Amino acid sequence: MEITKTDFLRYLEAPMHLWAEKHDRIEHELSPYELHLFEQGKEIEKLGKQFLATTLAGLEITQEQTFTDGPFWARVDALVYDPAADAYDMYEIKSASSIRKEHTYDVAFQYLVCAASIPVRGVYIVHINKAFVRRGEVTVDELFVVEDVTEAILALEDEIAAARQSAWEVVSQNEPVKTGGCLKPKTCPCPALCHPVLPEHPIFDIPRLHHNKARLLLDQGILAIQDIPADFALSERQSLHVQAVKQGGPLVDAAAIRAELGKLVYPLYFLDYETYNPAVPFYDGYRPYQHMVFQYSLHVIAAPGGEPEHFECLVTDKNDPGRQIAEHLAEHIGETGTVIVWNKAFEAGRNQEMAAMYPEYSTFLLGVNDRIYDLMDCFSKGYYVHPDFHGSASIKQVLPVLVQDHDLDYEGLPIPQGDAAMLAWVSLMAEFAPVEHVEQTRKDLLCYCELDTLAMVRNWQALAAVVG
Repeated sequence: MEITKTDFLRYLEAPMHLWAEKHDRIEHELSPYELHLFEQGKEIEKLGKQFLATTLAGLEITQEQTFTDGPFWARVDALVYDPAADAYDMYEIKSASSIRKEHTYDVAFQYLVCAASIPVRGVYIVHINKAFVRRGEVTVDELFVVEDVTEAILALEDEIAAARQSAWEVVSQNEPVKTGGCLKPKTCPCPALCHPVLPEHPIFDIPRLHHNKARLLLDQGILAIQDIPADFALSERQSLHVQAVKQGGPLVDAAAIRAELGKLVYPLYFLDYETYNPAVPFYDGYRPYQHMVFQYSLHVIAAPGGEPEHFECLVTDKNDPGRQIAEHLAEHIGETGTVIVWNKAFEAGRNQEMAAMYPEYSTFLLGVNDRIYDLMDCFSKGYYVHPDFHGSASIKQVLPVLVQDHDLDYEGLPIPQGDAAMLAWVSLMAEFAPVEHVEQTRKDLLCYCELDTLAMVRNWQALAAVVG
């Protein structure tokens, strides 16, 4: 039973995940969006190999060579042989725009396997150049950069050697490892193994609970929030969630909510963007992984007691959507009034980017940012805490608890979440998308985005009712 770098990363997630992978106990299948990212990664790898072939032209390059070291197996993206030194330089391609911890760990695993067979002099990571801005046709020499990580990899050598041996011992067992479960039941690939019995309110619901504290509670046999001792050290927000669970109902800081809602100035503009962030920019002026705003929904309440009026825009004409979004939005957001969003950093960040790209709308977009208010603050700051939020301030978690309206249901939508909206829009960009697909997908995208801003309206109304 061989162990690859992918297996090794599974082990670092949680030993149980690796055991489940090797014993056919994985329950979670890749989502369409995860498959999309996987395919995008393969395209970046292909472009990265073209970059290396160009950059290292004239040198002796071997791509995709396989090595083994006992049960450990590696396929190296590229090796460059230096006959004068009788040594190799190793290159690994990553689709990210910076080097993350998991990259150094998986490259260190590759290095150990490779170095058991040949002399490796240097180790390099090829990754996307985050400073690249598209201007015309994309060339691979602009899209990638190379970083020498030899020193960092050598510093990890002993740690990786010990960890991969532990990984081998895990997969060699016939029964699951008893203490190797993960701490993330919502994304666990094998919940029947890691989390066979979860209470209604497990400790994993506590917001931003550090893994060391989670392990400490588990070591004491505490899995349910109700069983956490009163003197267990938690942050203020964490303590509020624990208190709400223990009392079985919401905690409401009416004065704080009233103060927050008192900041709002009519007209009220409830705004939401849908975006897509490809590794290789579609249009001029964009950087790798920069979000393109292709759609917005806007609910406007002109005065107290007024009914919300809805505006929307979805760009599918295969031109840069950002300018059209800014132009359309400027027609419907006036110079006064509060712009309400859910997760201010996202919408404000997109406005800043569009302001830089389209100077004619800069004053408007930066003016919107000056008037923006994050409705999520009432929940993320602990002014309204409900046990059924399960520690989340996500609009999809808050809405069904705060607003008892079956017509406001994400689960029943053809497009129920943001990553599905991304993929739906990308499908509309296909060269020969069938007309019937385009029409239905447009309807589905408009319906999803409209619900996001309508959900904000309803949550705001519910908060206003709570505090009178």
